[in-house]
Amino acid sequence: MEKKGAAGNGEGGRIFNFRPALSAAAFFALGIAFAFFRLFSGASLWWLLALLPVPALVPLFFPADRLRSVAAAAGLLLCFSLGAFAFSAEVRAHASAEVISGRITVAGTVEEKTDYDWGARVILSDLTAEGKRLDGRLAATLPPSLAENIRLGDRAALYGEAETDLSFFGDYGFKSENVEKGIYYRMEAESAVAAGRSGNPFLFLRARLKDRLYAGMPEEAAGMTYALLIGDTSGIEEGLYENIRYGGISHIFSVSGLNVGALYAVMRAIEKRTALRRLPGVFRFALTGGLLALYAGVCGFSPSVLRAVVMCLVLYLSALFGVKSDLLESTGIAALVLLGSCPARLFDVGFGLSFAACLGIGVLSRGFSDGLQRALSLPARNADKPEGFWLRAGRGAAEFLAVTLSAQIGTLPLLAGVFGELSVWSVLLNCLFVPFTEALFFVLLALAFVACLLPASFAPALLFAPSAAWSASLLLFHALDFSLVVRTAGLQGGAAAFLGFFLFASDKVRLKRGARAAALLLCAAAFAASLVAWIF
Repeated sequence: MEKKGAAGNGEGGRIFNFRPALSAAAFFALGIAFAFFRLFSGASLWWLLALLPVPALVPLFFPADRLRSVAAAAGLLLCFSLGAFAFSAEVRAHASAEVISGRITVAGTVEEKTDYDWGARVILSDLTAEGKRLDGRLAATLPPSLAENIRLGDRAALYGEAETDLSFFGDYGFKSENVEKGIYYRMEAESAVAAGRSGNPFLFLRARLKDRLYAGMPEEAAGMTYALLIGDTSGIEEGLYENIRYGGISHIFSVSGLNVGALYAVMRAIEKRTALRRLPGVFRFALTGGLLALYAGVCGFSPSVLRAVVMCLVLYLSALFGVKSDLLESTGIAALVLLGSCPARLFDVGFGLSFAACLGIGVLSRGFSDGLQRALSLPARNADKPEGFWLRAGRGAAEFLAVTLSAQIGTLPLLAGVFGELSVWSVLLNCLFVPFTEALFFVLLALAFVACLLPASFAPALLFAPSAAWSASLLLFHALDFSLVVRTAGLQGGAAAFLGFFLFASDKVRLKRGARAAALLLCAAAFAASLVAWIF
């Protein structure tokens, strides 16, 4: 018999639906955070007592199943412990790097190269120093005269002042990139010689792609295209990139769901419309997964592209086995994979923004979409009745705006806290440029792929149309100044309360009317108090 009052809290009295992967990822991240404060701030082990409420809270998910509640609580505590252990082990590995010092010659593969006005920064892997093999990677700075001699994918020998970099903090806080990429050493190069090419296929493809883009397009368009396809913004002129960042759309250059999702959608459409559909599902999955992994490798396996690839593959498997996909669970699985392989990623700003945007979309977009469609007087969907063009266009516009707003709100606390400013133009420019770049992405990727197969002389003809499209779209950023931003120092708490308001208003939290009203009122009051304190 159903308990009295259970209906007010949702099915079976639950306030939330328990999502195992998302909950496991959250506790894994909490374990990493605890280990971080324990190692670097001397946090007391007594803080572990804060985990005591976990066994009491989990029954909110399984109010009528004590055994599942106990198992879920134990699993979450285990994830916390694994997260703390994994981060501690990663820090110990970094701290135990072999010590080198002085002027020496280091040889390695140029895995990354970022050009600047003052020269270049390169990251070398597969290191040897004076003939002795070294673990980890080396970050080296090169003056312009040396930077010209070194290309991405080269086997290079650098000579200069080198040292082991065992510090975990720099001018901008915790050096998560060093820990994440295993950068143990640094050097100021005084000479640099390329000694051949690496056999790494990912580096070869990335270098060839860059060569073809710069051979076939003006420098500005080539830099924008390379940034959109690979995520490397070093080729974009600094003033232009700053204006794009102020406009709130620099995220289009961090290869993520926008790019990988477009590629995945096209690959799935090709599968369904060609002879590939006759292949067994496991072969189609392997083909799609292999192509997405190839693209991720060319992009350097960045956290944002890995997150998107994992989520796309989870979506594919869900369709393959007839299981309804869940964006929040897919996000949790992706977070577990990325944090499990490199716990220090938790402190990478790009990682945080990427997952905050996904969580915002997963929690808020449905409610926003339904509200916008009601505001536009659009009828409810009817599977038995075909929809006309204008109805589909209106529904698509509402859904796109809902996703944009959800991502903006989801990332609001991080943007306010980390960058200290919010773009005034973000929503408007996202509505203009995200559809444009999503449509342009696959065209650019296909044309660039063909250009890589052909001699460089064919590149200008192949890339003429996208080059013209870039030139036309960038007129807006050359003509207008988007530097008007809202400074958010002291407004971080208000941003969190603003997000909390929409969370409690969403369908993901099922509360009785009075409890929901109290939660909304509390969040609104916290936001108002923060806003008043910020103004005065």
